[in-house]
Amino acid sequence: MKKLITLFLVLPILAAGAVVATPTSSLWLHVRVDETEGAKVKVNLPVSMIDKAIAMVPGDHIRDGKIQIDDQEFSVQELRELWTELNKSPDMTFVTVEDVGKSVRVWKEHGKLRVEVRGMDGDSVDVHVPIQVVDALLSGDGDELNFGAAVTALVDSGDGEIVAVSDTETNVRIWVDSVADGE
Repeated sequence: MKKLITLFLVLPILAAGAVVATPTSSLWLHVRVDETEGAKVKVNLPVSMIDKAIAMVPGDHIRDGKIQIDDQEFSVQELRELWTELNKSPDMTFVTVEDVGKSVRVWKEHGKLRVEVRGMDGDSVDVHVPIQVVDALLSGDGDELNFGAAVTALVDSGDGEIVAVSDTETNVRIWVDSVADGE
């Protein structure tokens, strides 16, 4: 179950990170990280610059056709197979976990894959990724993810929040819009 929940969290995050150059786009990718007693990070990048930024990210988590998160490893083929089945389904909830102090819900609704995690201590994770972005990301050949197609799909989907994470010490938000200095 933990591997499945991790996988549901990974797909949207990979899709959010899949933004690469699209010269005709006027969209901006925004990232905000605010720590209660620490750093404040604000990133505003035009979509046309993102391919350069992604090239600078270490490839520790994606290699040899597999994606690794913590000690879990998933092949691109496994992701495609799971996504194919999920994508065939109507809008519905796929996973609901209620545990002491935590709840997790993964569902498909109005053209988006959504993940919501809530902790009793106020921690929360919200991920909203357009279905067409995940389709495009997984459309690569063999063990490749198609980042170029994913950005085209992301741009086509327009403005919107992709990821929001909040706990007692840190708030993280990732979104796309047409404003250069998003707040």
